[in-house]
Amino acid sequence: MLGMIKNSLFGSVETWPWQVLSKGDKEEVAYEERACEGGKFATVEVTDKPVDEALREAMPKVAKYAGGTNDKGIGMGMTVPISFAVFPNEDGSLQKKLKVWFRIPNQFQSDPPAPSDKSVKIEEREGITVYSM
Repeated sequence: MLGMIKNSLFGSVETWPWQVLSKGDKEEVAYEERACEGGKFATVEVTDKPVDEALREAMPKVAKYAGGTNDKGIGMGMTVPISFAVFPNEDGSLQKKLKVWFRIPNQFQSDPPAPSDKSVKIEEREGITVYSM
């Protein structure tokens, strides 16, 4: 357990690959528009819980997967940022559904280890455009 925590927290950290599309500022806040690469992502989805409780459940699961709780026992290190989404209902309220994901490091993109925890899934995701301050 301690080795897994060390691997996920103190192992290598890789930045999610992106290209800056533009830079700007609005009302004295500087930002960048970035095109982030797609690829394979480790995801955990939690339903029927408040957001803060769902995050407390999901975040350790992706950290453990990255730290070596996988079929190969490999500590992969992490990529940043780790992202999450909460999904809206048709009426604009929020569902009790949260999804956490991180991009699997480049070295493991072609053949990521299989998660030992069945709630961790590997997904192929397209690139996205984000705004970052």
